[in-house]
Amino acid sequence: MRSVTVRVLAANLARKMVLMREWLDLNRCEPTRFDCGKNGAEVVWFVAFSSDIAAEGFARRFGGERARQRTSRGSSR
Repeated sequence: MRSVTVRVLAANLARKMVLMREWLDLNRCEPTRFDCGKNGAEVVWFVAFSSDIAAEGFARRFGGERARQRTSRGSSR
């Protein structure tokens, strides 16, 4: 899964959501998963994409952090 975590102050939530929707439409991509939670004054979004390019662009545009990818092969030593 190519996921991004974005943190936004709750006071800026509505404006940030509009900007995200515009970015998604402009880049013609839809998240494969979208979850959110609250941490104090912050809203935390977890957004997953089917493409590395979309996830990277979204993270760059909205100051998000990419989640580390796990491999199903196990660790190599």
